[in-house]
Formats: sequence, C-alpha cells, structure tokens
Amino acid sequence: MSTVLTAASRLKGSVGKAAWNIVRRKRLASYLKSDRRPWREGYYEYREQCLSEAIVNESLLNVLENGQSLPQGYAHRLDARLIEIPWVLARFRKLNSERFLDAGSAMNYDFVLTSPALENKRVTIITLAPEGSAFWQLGVSYVFGDLRDLDFRDNRFDAVACISTIEHIGMDNTMYADDVALARRSNPNEFVQAVEELRRVLKPTGSLYITFPYGKYENHGWFQQFDSELVDTLVDAFAPSRSSESIFQYHSDGWQLSDRKSAAQCEFFDVHESKYGNPKSTIEYPPDFPAGERALACLELIK
Repeated sequence: MSTVLTAASRLKGSVGKAAWNIVRRKRLASYLKSDRRPWREGYYEYREQCLSEAIVNESLLNVLENGQSLPQGYAHRLDARLIEIPWVLARFRKLNSERFLDAGSAMNYDFVLTSPALENKRVTIITLAPEGSAFWQLGVSYVFGDLRDLDFRDNRFDAVACISTIEHIGMDNTMYADDVALARRSNPNEFVQAVEELRRVLKPTGSLYITFPYGKYENHGWFQQFDSELVDTLVDAFAPSRSSESIFQYHSDGWQLSDRKSAAQCEFFDVHESKYGNPKSTIEYPPDFPAGERALACLELIK
C-alpha cells in the first residue's frame, strides 16, 4: 500500500500543478469506471477526494466525536484514513490548543492542514525522512527523526496525533526511508518507547490521539497488527489520567463502529503479498475487498 501511495506522490511532485490536475482527473475518471479495487490506478485520487469531503462534513464529524454509528456504506473499499483523520479532527476542533504535533506525517495534505480544525494552530510534523510534499508556506514545521527519541523538550505540545504509525515502530521501515540504520527492523516492542516519548512531549492534560490496525495479532515485517493485549500494553505505557476508545470495523459494505470483542479476529489484507503487489503471487482480493486493515483502534489518551 505504501509503495502505491509513494508512486502516486512522486508522480504528483514531478509535474506542474496544471499538468497534475489533468493527470488527476484522468486517473480518477478511470478509477470511477472500474471495479474500484483498492490500490489500483486512481485509488489515491479517489481516496483524497473522499477524505477532503469527509473532514468538512459537520454531520460526520459529530458522529465520530460522539461515538455514533457511521452512515451506511461509508468508505466502501477505502482504507482507514477515511476514519482516523476525520476522527482526530473531530476531537481536536473543539480544543483550546495551540501547538499540535503530527507524529508520523499522516496529516501531510494541504486540505487537511488548512481544515477548520487546524486553523490558527502551530503544526509540527515529524517523520523518518523528507516526503514528496511539504507545505512550508502554510507555516508547518517539518522535523525528521525517530519517535523513540524525540528532539523536543518536555511538555511542548498541547496535542499529538499518531495516525497508523505506532505499528511500524521497531519494524522494517526501509520502504519509508533510505537510511537503513534508522529504518531497519529492531524490536517490535519498541513501540512502548515511542508512546513514552509522545507522553513526555505533551503538556499536562494534553491529549494523544493514536490509531492503529486492530484484530488478531499479526507480524507483517513492515508493521504489526495490535491485538487486545497489545492495546492494553500501549495504554499502560502512556498511563493516562483519562482515556476513551473507539473501535471501527470494515465490512463488505464499508466501515462501521464496533468494539474490541467483535473485531478481535479481524485479519489484515496485505496487497504487497497479493498478485497485485507481487508478480509471483496468485493471491486475489477477498470478496469484501479490504484496502488493508479490517479493524482500527482509535484511542484518546489524556496526560
């Protein structure tokens, strides 16, 4: 999945804005006429369009904030970005906060960074290595480093978002960065160090919004899927004064609110291991056409 998005991002960065808009429209039109299989040509553009609409949909944001059932068919054949980014913004929009850290760069889209929820906020993004898109002109600060050893002072941020990033800590991240020493696999349990660091840089009563694939424990080499036991380990490492949890589950007709028990046996579909990511593979998409995770944990942990 990440390699597909990286290719799309590089294409976007290699052409001018006007030329990209033409390419984008063609790719999107092609996708809309297709079977809408996840990660095929045009998926990136379709996902981006849906996400840009979702984060300004007040009705949807209220549903996510209040833990209500999602609209029928929401994010059909789309990945968890359509849940986690709106979920974070739904909570952050009403906080009287100034300094915001995106730990992992999942929110590095111009339309997300200019959304009402982040208006007048001082945004810092930390990720392993430079990406194809950067929005310095919006006042965003970019830092490159390791979440296990943050170069920020204690109590720096009012809020931190860590969106589908913690599952990669201690895993093989060479697809995200050229620095092998930094990106190579070390120890899957090192996500605990990252959680402790994220807590350290939060101000007292500050909030960590953290999301990750949930279900059966799975080790895919480049990430691990958290089961209920690992979720508890993560929460214990943060030691929140207060916390809340939302579990979402993917079904053949889209995403819906769920719970730990109902989603406990969910399995991740890794497109890299299918015939669409590996020419030697014969693995086809399952009938429900998941884009990846079939369940997502979204936690708000307050220091």
